[in-house]
Amino acid sequence: MHIESKDNKIPFYIGIGFLLCAIAVELLSVLFLNNGLLVYTLDDPYIHMALAENVFNGHYGVNTREFSAPSSSILWTFIIAPFSHYEYFPFIINVVSAIASVFFFVKILQTSLNIDNQRVKSYFISATVVSIILATNAIGLPFTGMEHSLQVLLAILIAYGLIFEIEKGKLAWWLLIAIIIAPLVRYECMAISVPALIYLVKQRYFKQSFITFILLIILISGFSVFLMSLGLEPFPNSVTAKSSVVASGGKLYSFITNLKSSLMVERQGIIMSFGVLALMLYLFFSKDEKRKQLAMVTILAVFMHFIAGRYGWYHRYEIYIWSFQLLVILYVFGPIITIFIEKKSLNLLGIIAAVNFPVVLAGIPYVFALFTLPIAANNIYEQQYQMHRFVVNYYDKPIAVNDLGYVSYKNNNYVLDLWGLASEKAFQYRKNSNSRDWLREICKESNIGLVMIYQGWFKHIPDEWTKVGVLHLGKRKITPAEGEVVFYATKQGSLADISRKLRLFIKTLPPGVKFNFQDNHS
Repeated sequence: MHIESKDNKIPFYIGIGFLLCAIAVELLSVLFLNNGLLVYTLDDPYIHMALAENVFNGHYGVNTREFSAPSSSILWTFIIAPFSHYEYFPFIINVVSAIASVFFFVKILQTSLNIDNQRVKSYFISATVVSIILATNAIGLPFTGMEHSLQVLLAILIAYGLIFEIEKGKLAWWLLIAIIIAPLVRYECMAISVPALIYLVKQRYFKQSFITFILLIILISGFSVFLMSLGLEPFPNSVTAKSSVVASGGKLYSFITNLKSSLMVERQGIIMSFGVLALMLYLFFSKDEKRKQLAMVTILAVFMHFIAGRYGWYHRYEIYIWSFQLLVILYVFGPIITIFIEKKSLNLLGIIAAVNFPVVLAGIPYVFALFTLPIAANNIYEQQYQMHRFVVNYYDKPIAVNDLGYVSYKNNNYVLDLWGLASEKAFQYRKNSNSRDWLREICKESNIGLVMIYQGWFKHIPDEWTKVGVLHLGKRKITPAEGEVVFYATKQGSLADISRKLRLFIKTLPPGVKFNFQDNHS
C-alpha cells in the first residue's frame, strides 16, 4: 500500500502537511488559553481515562469499590489503559489515526480517478483531499480525546477494502480485520460492518464472511457477558443512556423517530440523504454491477445510521458514516469526474471547484467549529478541570456530580455519578424512580457531603441541602451542557468545611472564572 510515483506522493504530502499545520495551530491556541495544559474539548474523554486507570490495575469501573461501564467503546479503554496517566496519549493516537485516514483518502481518490495526465491528477487530488479533511472534521476530532478518529479510520479502511476488491478482484485480509474491530471501537460501526459483509457475500466470499460475522458476534456478545458477570447490564450505561434504540429495547417507534429526525431535523442527516439520492441515481443509470452493489450497501449503511445513529455532540457521532458515504460517492462517480477532467475544453479549476465546493459546503459546521475549538477546550479547563482541582487538591473527600469525567480522573476518592453512567443504582433511580427523594437517599448511602451539579438537570433538590455557591464560566459556553455548576452541602456538618476550602480555592481560579457564594455564606 505505498504510493509509487513522485506526482502521486504530492497529494499525500499536501494532505498531511495541511492536517498537521491546522492541528498545530489549534493545539497552540488550546495551550495558550489553558495555561500550557492540553485539555480536551469535551469532558467525556476523562471518563474513559478514569476507567482506564483502574482497568490497568485490574478493575473495571471508575470507582475501585464498585464495577461500572461508563465507556461507550469496548476497546478504547483497553487501548489507552497502559498510558492512562498521560493526558496526551489519546490525542497522539487520534493524530496518528487522522494521518492514516488522509493516506487512505489519497489512495481512494487515486483509485477513483483514471486520469492519464499525472500532474493534472495530482492537482485535483491535492485540492480534493484538503476539502475532505475539512469536510470530515479530521482536524477537530483528535481534540475530543475520544475514539472517533480511530473509528473514522476504520470506516475509511473498510471503504478502501471494498474498493480494492472491486478493482483487484481480491479480498484483503485487513478488510476482514477492520470489519471486526470497527464495532469494537464504536458499536454504531455495525452500520458499516454488516453491509460490508453483505457485499462480500454477494461476491461469494461465503466462508470468509461467515467466519468474520461469527467472530464479531462472539466478541461483542463476550463483552456483554463480561459486563453481566460483574452485575451490570449487557450494554454500557453510556450506550443505554444516549441511544434511544437501546434504551427502548429496540422498539419500532424509536427507529421511526430516529429516521424522521435524520431526514427532517438533523442537518448532516439531510446532507447524507442527498448523498443517498445521488447513489440511487447511480443505481438507475450505471451498468457497472460491482460499483452498483457497493452503492447499494452504502445506502443500507446510511439507512442503518438514520434509524439508530446519533448526530452532533461537538460534531463527532456521524463522522464515521459521513466519511464512508462521501468516499464511496467519489469512487462510484470517479469515471464521470475523470471524463470531465480530461475534456480539453473544460477548465480544470472550474472542475475542481465544482467537485470540492459541495464537499466543503456539506461539512461547513465542522469548518466553523475549528474557530470555536480552543474556546471549547478552555470551557472544560474553566469548569471541569477547576472542579477536579478543588476536589483533589482541597476537598479530598467523596463527592457527587452529574458530569463525571475530569472530577474522577486522577482522583482516589469516591465519585458518585448522579447521571448514572458510572453508577447503575443512580441510573436506575434517575430513569425509573418516582420518588422525589432519590437524590437524598443515594447521596446519604454513599456518605456524600458535597454535590456539584447542573441544577437544571434535576427537578427536585432535597430541602436539607444547602446551596453553597455557583461556579461560572469565564468565556462563552461551547461544549459544557451548562455554564454554571451549583455546589451543595448535603448536611450542615459539612458546610463550614466546604466553605473554608472554597475560599482558599477561589483565589487560584483563572482570570474570568468566578465562584459566587450564596448570600448567607459569603
